[in-house]
Amino acid sequence: MKLPQVFLEKMQDLLGGEFAAFRQSYEQPRAAGLRANSLKVTAANLRELLPFAVEPVPWCPDGFYYDDTAVRPAKHPYFYAGLYYIQEPSAMLPAQMLSAQPGERVLDLCAAPGGKSVQLAGQLARQGLLVANDIHPQRAKALLKNLERCGAVNAVVCNETPDRLARVFTGFFDKILVDAPCSGEGMFRKDPDMVRAWSEQAVTKYAAWQADILRHVPAMLRPGGTVVYSTCTFSPEENEEQIGRFLVGHPDFALEGSERLWPHKVRGEGHFAAKMTRRQTSAGDEPVSALPRRTPLAPAVRQALADFARQVWGHADAWAAWLPEDGTVVERAGHVLWESAALPDLKGLKILRSGWLLGTVEKGRFRPSQALALGLPEPAVANARQRCDFTARDEAGRYAAVRYLRGETVQVDERDWPAGWHLVTVDGFALGWAKGAGGWLKNEYPPGWRWEDGEEG
Repeated sequence: MKLPQVFLEKMQDLLGGEFAAFRQSYEQPRAAGLRANSLKVTAANLRELLPFAVEPVPWCPDGFYYDDTAVRPAKHPYFYAGLYYIQEPSAMLPAQMLSAQPGERVLDLCAAPGGKSVQLAGQLARQGLLVANDIHPQRAKALLKNLERCGAVNAVVCNETPDRLARVFTGFFDKILVDAPCSGEGMFRKDPDMVRAWSEQAVTKYAAWQADILRHVPAMLRPGGTVVYSTCTFSPEENEEQIGRFLVGHPDFALEGSERLWPHKVRGEGHFAAKMTRRQTSAGDEPVSALPRRTPLAPAVRQALADFARQVWGHADAWAAWLPEDGTVVERAGHVLWESAALPDLKGLKILRSGWLLGTVEKGRFRPSQALALGLPEPAVANARQRCDFTARDEAGRYAAVRYLRGETVQVDERDWPAGWHLVTVDGFALGWAKGAGGWLKNEYPPGWRWEDGEEG
């Protein structure tokens, strides 16, 4: 791979005697990885389901390497069921370092496309709150879809600037991840476009942007809270020097540790991550109050939910069992959502989703969302009495699941399918919805989610 000469000279100065090994690493193939989504499966479960996910990633217990010349994990029904996230191995480090705990309030400030957010949601285990934000509208949409596919129900997705978030989430978060935009030197082997876009001026530009993002972090972090700052670049100006400047300007923060991943030392691309803690003795800012009491659901909406639950599970109050305990169900303009009780008033922010979208109500009927299917906890999936289950363990079953994911008509076992909603699963993992129509099922898999043969997913 041809790399910019100025970049090579900088790296030689930085690495000294290790430079030859570093340069030679660019002649080797990149490592490919995927990570088990702990909201759906354990790493051990996934290893049984995917024979090619064998070798673990050392710094992430849920991560595995795979041979991307032999398999295409994005072309498997389990990917559409959200059992795993395809992620460059080194990119698994920052969220692992942040180590969110169930019940905490966590911000992923520069979150798209969502790999680290999904990892954090898994750590939270459906408890607490994850706010995932990205400043770019289209990337924020991709972030939302990835979180929904992986079943992250206690998540809010924003499309905002850090300063506007800081006005609403003052002193709110226990932990913040800042995976900052950067010059991308660590991704040169993975993405040749980054090689062509690189320049010394780009390093300077990104360093200034990173500093501007970081200056809003203290306002949102509670005393005693933790922030992890990460990049996928080698530049000290964007890494150690950036952290050094931040600590000088914020003496109530202390560096807990930092780590670099080098492509000549590990099976992965270049990455940097630093962990800082805000001292408990700092007065900090007053935390925001929770959202004012929500308006109770209208009787017609409750009835629509009960009718739907009776179809799928056999009893009217089953829908309440889907929900995490620390929140409330609300309805806005026909959209029914579960929202965390910890939320502040989000008025004035660009919000793509304020919680778990359960579905919509129109003319007294509830229509379940794709996010509902993929966010259902395992007991709710297993206990659905109106369910169509495919198997990916044999060729015929896998082909039937793929046909469903393409949006085609579903016919299984020449059986009679009762009217109403049916949960569609693959080996017991939810994929989406269909409606009973006698000898066949009407496919309700949404167009924007469908299997595309020419794409890698």
